Amino acid sequence: MKPEQVQAQITRVLTSAIAELRDPRVPMIVTVERVTVTADYGLARVYVSAMTGDLPELLDALNHARGHLQRQVAEHVRMRRTPTLEFHAASEARW
Repeated sequence: MKPEQVQAQITRVLTSAIAELRDPRVPMIVTVERVTVTADYGLARVYVSAMTGDLPELLDALNHARGHLQRQVAEHVRMRRTPTLEFHAASEARW
């Protein structure tokens, strides 16, 4: 698969998986702004934003749920190896 296809699929899976999280630190609406994968598909940088809530707390909650979110990606995106997820604030993105 091409990197753009992988990034689009990971974005789709994470958007729904994050919406289902039951952590009070995760606001009702979290937007996965962008996903970038490294050339070897070993790392996926996920840039998120939220209209309400504390962004550092959101990033902490997502890092806490990383294992669950990574399993969701592994189930829904057919890849030989699931990339490690790394969460960042969308404001940190280098477009």
